[in-house]
Amino acid sequence: MRLFITCDINWESRVNWVLDTLYESGYVSFFEEQIYGSAIDSIVVVVMCRNPDLNFKQRIRFSKKEKKLYLDIMLDFKYFVKINQKEREQIVVNKLITEVPLIISKYKFKDFNLPKFEIDFRNQMSKIL
Repeated sequence: MRLFITCDINWESRVNWVLDTLYESGYVSFFEEQIYGSAIDSIVVVVMCRNPDLNFKQRIRFSKKEKKLYLDIMLDFKYFVKINQKEREQIVVNKLITEVPLIISKYKFKDFNLPKFEIDFRNQMSKIL
């Protein structure tokens, strides 16, 4: 399965540094070797940390044709500007660990091993903490 985590942020939030650290942990290659069933081929997560005046809303979409799940994880921009990098990492990882499996569980996929994915996802994301 392919897992891609990217961001749409205001630079002041420094969330891109968290994603760089996550990428360096090797989660991409780990998930490329995993098989959780035929229902989902890839998951694209966009970590959003934008000025609230822009009124961005969370997007979640599953493409049956591509077998690809697209989802946004929303972060509090004003808070992220004030905190240090270790706190950013903890918050982003915790939001990913709680929200990604929760969003997947809302879909009734016939062939997707969510419990195995959830364990693997938690373990891979937690490597940077």
